[in-house]
Amino acid sequence: MMSRTLLKTIYSAFIIIALLLVAAACGQASNESAPEPTASPEASSSTSQEAAFTFKDTKGEHSLDKQPARIATTVTYLTDHMIALGLTPASTVKSQNQDFPLYLKPFLNQVDIIGEQGKVNLEKLLDLQPDLIITDTNSIDIYDHYAKIAPTAMLENGYVAPDWQTAFRATGAAFGLDAKAEQVIQDYDKHMKEAIAQIHDKVAGKTLMVLRIRNDIRYYGDMDYKWLYDEFGFSRPAVYPVTSPESRYEVLSKEILPEVDPDYILLINDNDEIYNELAGFSLWKNLKAVKNDQVYSVASDSWFGGYGPNAANSMLDDLVRLFAK
Repeated sequence: MMSRTLLKTIYSAFIIIALLLVAAACGQASNESAPEPTASPEASSSTSQEAAFTFKDTKGEHSLDKQPARIATTVTYLTDHMIALGLTPASTVKSQNQDFPLYLKPFLNQVDIIGEQGKVNLEKLLDLQPDLIITDTNSIDIYDHYAKIAPTAMLENGYVAPDWQTAFRATGAAFGLDAKAEQVIQDYDKHMKEAIAQIHDKVAGKTLMVLRIRNDIRYYGDMDYKWLYDEFGFSRPAVYPVTSPESRYEVLSKEILPEVDPDYILLINDNDEIYNELAGFSLWKNLKAVKNDQVYSVASDSWFGGYGPNAANSMLDDLVRLFAK
């Protein structure tokens, strides 16, 4: 018969083994039911927070907490730039001839009008609560009003740049989108080469005049349309305007027109009254371009007011439509 001491020892060992088995079972159950570890509050906040939006303008560097969802542009060429850069505005100014320039209209179906260029409706702009306003130094006198409504990027006046590409690159750089801007320009260059291939041989050596009717008769030259002659093969008429950044056209009297007498006229008509008066003169009727039905009307919004990639591409489309016959 076992001694009492031995029985006590065996009993104690049994109790210890039982307790160990229970603890192991509980531990396994706990592991199986425990949820996956979650990110700390700091990590979760960092992951979900939108990246900051930075830009650099004439006043320095700026940063917004997040990408602006409601951008307002106060100049048409900047609307063109922002569309091309993938930041289509939620509100902008209308064209002088219709709600929006025809070459931009497909991109602006859901966009609000905030007035005309140079005549922004500040009350409407305030009601729309933009996250960012984009303007240029032509609006320096009204900048403080814009800045009270929303953060405002004031860029250099793109119209004084030597070409739209320079102005567009500056806009891209302001928003850190240099690579995107270069891609857009490369796409345009490809489009231009295709247009040249369709037109050059058909117009080479033919004289071309770019004429704008406003409150007077304006003859435009190399400051704005050098590319027509150098790239597409049109010839400059014997009488050709001397232009500069300070004077982009020459005002003509109708008596000079017979000395120009171009094969083609690209007509930008912003004043029907003056154009109709001009069209009634025999001096006009006897021009080669008029007699041969080679006066081609083109849109002021793109050919004069446009200074961005969408306008430039629409001008190429016009040239193909008119001359690749």
